[in-house]
Amino acid sequence: MRDLITIQTPDKKTHTIELDRDSYRIGRSPANDLSYSNIPGLSREHLVIERQGTQWVVRDLGSTFGTLVNGSRIDQPTVVGGQDRITAGQLSLTFGKGHPDETVVFVEDSRALAADDSQSGTLETMLQAENQVRSGEHMRALIRAGRELATHLPLDRLFDLILDLSVQAVQASRGVLMTLESDELKLRANQGGALRISSHVRDLVLREKRSLLVRDAMLDAQLAAHQSIVADQIRSILAVPLQTDERVIGLIYLDSVTFVREFTRDDLSLLTVMANMAAVRIENARLAEIEQAEKLRAQELEHAAMIQRSMLPSVFPAFPDHSEFELHGSMIPAREVGGDLFDFFLLDPDHLAFVVGDVSGKGVPAALYLAVSRTLLRATARLETEPGECLTHINASLVEQNTSGMFITLFYGVLNLRTGEILFSSAGHNPPYLFCRDGQLRQLREKSGPMLGLLEGIEYRTEVARLAPGEGLLMYTDGVTEAINPRDEFFNESGLEQYLAAHAADAMDQLIDGLRANIQTFAAGKPQADDITVLGLRYLGQL
Repeated sequence: MRDLITIQTPDKKTHTIELDRDSYRIGRSPANDLSYSNIPGLSREHLVIERQGTQWVVRDLGSTFGTLVNGSRIDQPTVVGGQDRITAGQLSLTFGKGHPDETVVFVEDSRALAADDSQSGTLETMLQAENQVRSGEHMRALIRAGRELATHLPLDRLFDLILDLSVQAVQASRGVLMTLESDELKLRANQGGALRISSHVRDLVLREKRSLLVRDAMLDAQLAAHQSIVADQIRSILAVPLQTDERVIGLIYLDSVTFVREFTRDDLSLLTVMANMAAVRIENARLAEIEQAEKLRAQELEHAAMIQRSMLPSVFPAFPDHSEFELHGSMIPAREVGGDLFDFFLLDPDHLAFVVGDVSGKGVPAALYLAVSRTLLRATARLETEPGECLTHINASLVEQNTSGMFITLFYGVLNLRTGEILFSSAGHNPPYLFCRDGQLRQLREKSGPMLGLLEGIEYRTEVARLAPGEGLLMYTDGVTEAINPRDEFFNESGLEQYLAAHAADAMDQLIDGLRANIQTFAAGKPQADDITVLGLRYLGQL
């Protein structure tokens, strides 16, 4: 942690510097290390802060109005540190630790405040007493707040504006604005350096939705017992909720030291009304940012969906020069992008590779995992001789780089266009249907191993099947069989089998498109819960 000093000028502006030199001379003269030419009460050469060993010492240089440390005038060199405050005229310097851009907010425990020296009220009571904010200065502050808050500022700059308006409206020395995020207070804006907030003040404002005024903290037995009140010379305190009609979203806390002023009931009323205006503005800004984020997300999803669609086969017939087979596929994502895969490609003039897969999860993460799996499959398929070896290699690659816990089920096969033989390997995927034109069908229930991407060292087997000319293979994901209707009934394997038996002789594009329509009719408007993917392949033989 580094030594810092936060300097506040009478206009409530602050800046923090890192004490990386051994000496700092402060005054109005340009010859000083830190020069402030227009500060009331500051002498031309007012004081010096210098390093002595591991400590910092402040010395008054014979200034007209003297130098104060924590409210007491010093005659001799005085060691300073921690959260000590140095006052030179209307210039305030506060020591601290950290980095120059850090702001520290402390919350201290305290008991109830003395009733005769504090006042509180709800937003409703403050609004009912709105005549109390109609004095000239207060009304001008309220009008300015309304005008400034009507501007279109981003949320981070809006917090600074609200606090600046609040500090100036009641001429506070310091202030902080905090918002509630998941039941925790988060610092959003600060003026005047590090400060401490009583936990009682915090709870009164946030939980009871009350605005609080402490006219003189030094007269309150509980507050005056806290070293921070004495050290920071705090006299008056204002704390109000950032409250919309529905909820409290944070608080504004202001305090005033001895040489500034004592807050009044008028100040409390003014700040309460301003805080309500600010809270509504913050909520509107948040909604606007959420809306903008949703628009950007929608655009990103649209681009992701377009990229995913470009990865899936979309041109049919896919291989016009090959009369040995016909195939058709379709994928309907449940969201903008899906986690299902179907693909096919020629390994050589005599071998057609085809695959259907289903990634765990939905949306963009599933789509990204899907893209990786597809890339691995296409790269590996051209190097490995059998599907089982191919899936073994893909599983090892996915497991090695899997930090998300996702996995994919996959059915991968290779059709010999000369013989109709199919070599295939299934990684935990739904068994496809082998069907004849007369409607007879059976499932290929052989499973070569579990899903890909979870378990190390799995070796996947290669299975064998054969298609006679005219026979077909229908592959699908569980979005088909788990489609649900308004009566919460599933389409199930029985629905798929009935459809397939009735339409087994259809051309493959008609069979697939008809199956999609049949599922939609069954669902009768029930929202789709999962991606629906089908791929149909019919072997026609050598013509």
